[in-house]
Amino acid sequence: MTTDLVTIHDYESREEVLKERYASVESALEAMPSNKRIFVGGAKYEGQPILVSEFGGISFKKSEWEGWGYSGAENTEDFLNRLKAVLDPMFTSPVIQGFCYTQLTDVEQEINGLLTYDRQPKAPVEQIRRIIKGE
Repeated sequence: MTTDLVTIHDYESREEVLKERYASVESALEAMPSNKRIFVGGAKYEGQPILVSEFGGISFKKSEWEGWGYSGAENTEDFLNRLKAVLDPMFTSPVIQGFCYTQLTDVEQEINGLLTYDRQPKAPVEQIRRIIKGE
């Protein structure tokens, strides 16, 4: 079995763990985020681009909507710190060639968006922008 991309879902929230995990191709491929193997069914790494196709999941309730996330922020400052902690390793990794943050907005059952269900920012937009751009 072959694949064009290596896509990884990784909801780890600790910056130091993510930095170590994505420090090399070997450590990225040996990792088992959420106890799931990167490759199954005979698939193997053959130089494909490595993408973290789902990560983040920071729960931060800023409206009346109830829900869950993979890790929880207590306030705006904590939310921004957690956001930076999961994004910085993506920018500094020598092996990650792309990523997709989960998720843009809260939805019915999940409150892990950058925006609320009503599409209001959970933190000042300029601060979110700087973190997302790796500034």
